[in-house]
Amino acid sequence: MIKGITFFSGLLVTGLIFGQTTITVFPDVIQSPVSNAFQPGVFYVPKTAEAQADFLSNGIRQNAIRLNIIEGAMNNTGNLNDCLLYLDNVSATLQSLSAKTDKLLFIFEKMPTWLSSSSDGSPAATPGWFVLNTKPPASWTNWTNAITAITQRIVNNYGIDNAYFEIWNEPDLGSWTGTKEAYFELYRRTYDAIKIVDAQLPVGGPATNFWGNNIGFEPPFGYIPNQVADASLIGELIDSTVNWNRPMDFISWHNFNLTYQNHSNAIEYLTQKYASLSMSLPELMISEWNTPSVVRDTPLQKAYFVKNQLELSTTIVANTMVAAWQDFSQSVNEFHNDYGLLSYGSIHKPAYNALLLSNELRGNSLGVNSSAPTAVASSLSGDTLTVLISNYVPPAFVEAFYHTLFEGQLTVNQLDSANVISIATGDVSTLDSIYRELLTIPNSSSVNMAINASIPIYAHYDSLQLSERSFSLAINGISTSHIGEMIRIDSTQNNLQFVYDSLLNAGSTQASAISSIISDQDLVTESCSIVNGTMSFSMEPNGVLLLRFVIPGLASVSEERPKHAVLVYPNPTATSVYMRAKEPIGRIRLLNPEGKLLNELSTAESELELDFSNYAPGVYSIHFVDLHGVQKVIKR
Repeated sequence: MIKGITFFSGLLVTGLIFGQTTITVFPDVIQSPVSNAFQPGVFYVPKTAEAQADFLSNGIRQNAIRLNIIEGAMNNTGNLNDCLLYLDNVSATLQSLSAKTDKLLFIFEKMPTWLSSSSDGSPAATPGWFVLNTKPPASWTNWTNAITAITQRIVNNYGIDNAYFEIWNEPDLGSWTGTKEAYFELYRRTYDAIKIVDAQLPVGGPATNFWGNNIGFEPPFGYIPNQVADASLIGELIDSTVNWNRPMDFISWHNFNLTYQNHSNAIEYLTQKYASLSMSLPELMISEWNTPSVVRDTPLQKAYFVKNQLELSTTIVANTMVAAWQDFSQSVNEFHNDYGLLSYGSIHKPAYNALLLSNELRGNSLGVNSSAPTAVASSLSGDTLTVLISNYVPPAFVEAFYHTLFEGQLTVNQLDSANVISIATGDVSTLDSIYRELLTIPNSSSVNMAINASIPIYAHYDSLQLSERSFSLAINGISTSHIGEMIRIDSTQNNLQFVYDSLLNAGSTQASAISSIISDQDLVTESCSIVNGTMSFSMEPNGVLLLRFVIPGLASVSEERPKHAVLVYPNPTATSVYMRAKEPIGRIRLLNPEGKLLNELSTAESELELDFSNYAPGVYSIHFVDLHGVQKVIKR
């Protein structure tokens, strides 16, 4: 996974001097192979033939594709035979999708009319659903027969060997109005019906809208401690599947906010939960993610997309799927804060182009250092050095607020009790004044300490809001000059939303503007240069930049090692891990989940045992200093 990313906490940036930010790339510090998180996963929901053709022919390999084709088959037919014929008609498309991804995720969701226990066709709380879609089946036998038949068709008839099956979608947001007990029965019976086809088929869920939610329950916003997370649908489902002896093959949830900080909160809980059960942690998936609706199609979205991917690449989340491929609805305004990476007219949005840049990271990740908080990563493939930067500039209050909550492990209720915000009235003026240093509070409580530690975070992001940010890039150990290429995504460059607006302002109609744009949507590159190993440039707020240089001999400087230089097993472990290499292992360093050095040792042997029995559950990093690699180890 990419480890060349520098994110500072408020405790580390109290001495920041605002000015030029220096980014240093270390070609001789190989971290690990580039994470497949940078092959963006997608919730594939094309609304037009143009968007479908674009996806199938774009040549991009996705780390996962989620699709709601089963919902379409079940809810646009009146019986099982017609449902299977519906799937047969799209089987070639399913096979094409399977060929361009590691995992093809099918959802069993939305109870069809011909299986539902309800005939209530009134709208449900979830848009596009009706009450009958949210109820248990009238007959569990008919339901499970349908599940088995559909699974059999997909896996055996169409030969899709990378199918994953997710049970339901956002039951915490009104798409399930049966009882919670009935939902658990739905999960158990669906699980069994899928496994009848093949016991090795991966089955999971529950695809909640937020990882800490339950049916009819949302925890207070902020950090979620384990005892509260145990009351989540995910927590209760884990316990139930253990009791049923039907372990989850993967756990999935959604994330539609700017709190990338909650990824580590969720992973910390799940890691400790499975450790307490003495079980291996299953695969983790964020099967839908995007920004909040008010941020979509704004300059912040594209920068957040890269920032979030960089954050997720440092975790053990196996797959993430952006929701969604195309806007769900058509509008007189082509960019109308909808979900899609493509507009309804199939225009590539700036956020999609930002994902394309993240997909350009190749080979192995490199060590990176930044003199100020910066979302940055670098990779090396042969002699090609790539640097990806997101000048992510959220509202200063928002980032400081999230820092207070998650670094301080607090909830909004605790801030309300401390009288720095009011949940009842929505007043945050006191907290804002503290961040601005118009008010001061003593470090007399954990709440006050967390707030004060967030003041530098506020100051940093406040300083970046309105002006371009100056950067200096240095390639450590390189003193030569080289010509490279640069791809910039900002308010005008590679920004088809800007182009679309410009065409409208020049008198084009919506249709003619779309037609003009989609004929050529390739990214535009510019030339750039490093002189004596350095380069200066600037970025506007929420701009994204990719720099790429071919530097002859750089691969030999990096001493790049093969991906499988060291075998580390078992992983996860409850006691020890064993390391085996084809050459002396040499020096290693063990870092805890917070990145602190726990142990450092050296061996001239090619095999080594490392005792983990006294360490707390979590994700640890073994740095092979001489073999130039990093391995993650999960302690149960």
